[in-house]
Order: sequence, then structure tokens, then C-alpha cells
Amino acid sequence: MQAAVTGFGPLQRFLRNDPLEGWRSASFLRLVFLLTFYAQIVIAALIAVALRVAVGASGSPSGLLAAVLVACALAELPIALASTMGLQKITSRQQALSRALFMGVLLSSTAWFAAFALATGQGATASYALLAIVLFAYALGFLAVGRLARRAAELPPTVKPSGADSDALGGE
Repeated sequence: MQAAVTGFGPLQRFLRNDPLEGWRSASFLRLVFLLTFYAQIVIAALIAVALRVAVGASGSPSGLLAAVLVACALAELPIALASTMGLQKITSRQQALSRALFMGVLLSSTAWFAAFALATGQGATASYALLAIVLFAYALGFLAVGRLARRAAELPPTVKPSGADSDALGGE
């Protein structure tokens, strides 16, 4: 019966283990970041391909649009960096998890600019620049989540409310 109580999966282990090993914290938060980041990329790519198929190829690529897309994607990076500042203000593992999700969404927004470039038929130079920005955003997030995981491993586990185990298992 005790095995059912402790077998809550990676999320519950992250929130409740005491002590939380650094490698476990890093692997869980990086997985959360990776899934969030790549889910956005897949959605953006599918929408771009669907638009490209539905509308067809445009005449010629626009240098101005390409420059705006690259500039907007680059503008996302300092905003994302600002979100990683103040790790000492994180006081719970839930906050660390929320920050990892937020960074995944924010950094993957660069993929939407790349998808728009694909949908509008921008040139190879702009497309490769946007791809490089997306890859750089992923690397930046990967490193930032590592710092976040170290902070999360230092924090105490989530305090279980009274009766949480019996409610979660369908007990009375």
C-alpha cells in the first residue's frame, strides 16, 4: 500500500523529495523546458506549413519584412534573459517549475518569427538567421534552467496539506 502513495511520478518527486538531488532537479526542469519549447516550435511550424499550402507561394521575399522578423526575434532574447534574473527571489519549487515553463514559452516565441518567415517565403539569409536565433534561444534557456534547477534543489519540499495522500488516491 505504501508503494501507491510514493509512486506519484516525476512531478511529485520534484515537489516532495527531501533532499532533492541536483541532477534530478535539473533533469526534470530541463525536460519541462524542452517539452514546452518544442511544443511551441511544432505548433508554429504546422501553422506555417498550413498557411503556405493554403495561400501558396508569395511573389518575392521582402527585405524589410525579413529585417523586421529578425529584429523582433532578437528583441525577445533580452526579455527572456530578464525573466531569469532574481533566482534568489524564488522561494518554492512550484515557483521554479513555473519559471521553467515561462522561459520555455518566452524563448520559443522566436520560433513564431521563423515560422512567419517560412509562411511568407522569405529568403535563405533571413531564414537561417532566424533558425540560428531559435537555436541560440534554446541554448540560453537550457543554461538558465540549469541555474534554476540548482536553486530549486536548495529549497525545501512542498508541504503536504493534511489528508492530501488519501484525497489523491480516492480515499475518504
